[in-house]
Amino acid sequence: LGDIRDRNRVYRSMKNVDIVFHAAALKHVPSCEYNPFEAVSTNVIGTENLISAAIDNGVEKFIGISTDKAVNPINTMGATKLLSEKIIIDTSISQANTKFCCVRFGNVLDSVGSVIPIFREQIKNKGPLTITDKEMTRFFMTMSDAINLVLKASEITEGGEIFILKMDVIKITDLAKALIDGLGPKYGHKPQHIRI
Repeated sequence: LGDIRDRNRVYRSMKNVDIVFHAAALKHVPSCEYNPFEAVSTNVIGTENLISAAIDNGVEKFIGISTDKAVNPINTMGATKLLSEKIIIDTSISQANTKFCCVRFGNVLDSVGSVIPIFREQIKNKGPLTITDKEMTRFFMTMSDAINLVLKASEITEGGEIFILKMDVIKITDLAKALIDGLGPKYGHKPQHIRI
């Protein structure tokens, strides 16, 4: 147990490690917006701590878990994850012993923080389902897709790549309607209202 912002703890935890799967990050968009220095401290400086510890401890492979929000970021979380990706990938240029790569996730279906548990709770409480923009789309992957992508990346990396799965895209309003149809009867009611 430790914090990636604690350089000494990270160094101790990396002893005799062959592969690092770096998934530690602040990923909640509003939390990062309201606490940008914390997001930078964890997502950027914490990543640099892990990279240094991996190199100094002779780690064979380092796989950073990133997000589709790192593409043309419009928020603090996405910007810090883009910077994290850049640090990981650029380390491959100057570092030959440890192989560094990233995988970029979309929305992992039914994971913590995914829209599905949020919609499920809203349906259970008789709605309304809340959506930021009716034209919003999201890229989705299953948990097993995410795991397979990470394992495949660790298998085939030569260093310096960003691995991205070809994902399905869905309009959030279509997902909300499908969940209402599927879960409404389970809770004995069918919320009709979607609030934009």
